[in-house]
Amino acid sequence: MRMCNRYSLTAELSDLTEDFRIDSVHVPYFMRYNIAPTQQVPIIQQIGEERCLNQHRWGLMPYWGKNSINANVDTLGDRQYLRTMLTKKRCVVPCSGFYIWKQEGKSKSAWRAVHRKKATFAMPGIYDVWLDSEKNEFPMCTVITRGSAFDTDHTLPVILDEEAMDLWLDPKETRTEMLQSLLQSLPDADFRTYPVTPFVENIAWETPDCIAEVHSSLSLVKI
Repeated sequence: MRMCNRYSLTAELSDLTEDFRIDSVHVPYFMRYNIAPTQQVPIIQQIGEERCLNQHRWGLMPYWGKNSINANVDTLGDRQYLRTMLTKKRCVVPCSGFYIWKQEGKSKSAWRAVHRKKATFAMPGIYDVWLDSEKNEFPMCTVITRGSAFDTDHTLPVILDEEAMDLWLDPKETRTEMLQSLLQSLPDADFRTYPVTPFVENIAWETPDCIAEVHSSLSLVKI
């Protein structure tokens, strides 16, 4: 199963703070068109009485392995470090659309999935802080996924509605069963998918062209 390994966040800061009821912005914010693993990504977390926009490294490190950019719902309870993050260290990763690749014979094509009703939606995440030998802090997060997306081998990000997001960010909520009950995948029909440039596979390609719809023949990559 391939990871959900590319997404975009194209909301204006004013819309993001209003839609997600963010009280405080702790980091510089700018639109992102091709967010990739190991990069710093915007996250929302509850700090004291405030809902804050912060940033974390996308991908757990160092000993969890290089592919720890997603955590599957079905394995959250299998590992102690994931259970600890689930009960104590939760965040929301705002997303305007995520990318998938569809296999077509000896070619694959790049597609973007967007929610039909929400310009930006909430993906649940869990996080930790890694300390290096000099006690420098490196916050890191992973996105929770389940199942597969649109008849591909890509995992599908879980999406929280407003009520579920409030519970997810509430540090007083520590019941594993309650938290896992929030992690329901949406039907494919809630999304629209459209072909995009194959250049989104290149992490250096970070322009508005990444989210532009193209003719399906232009989304193909020979492999």
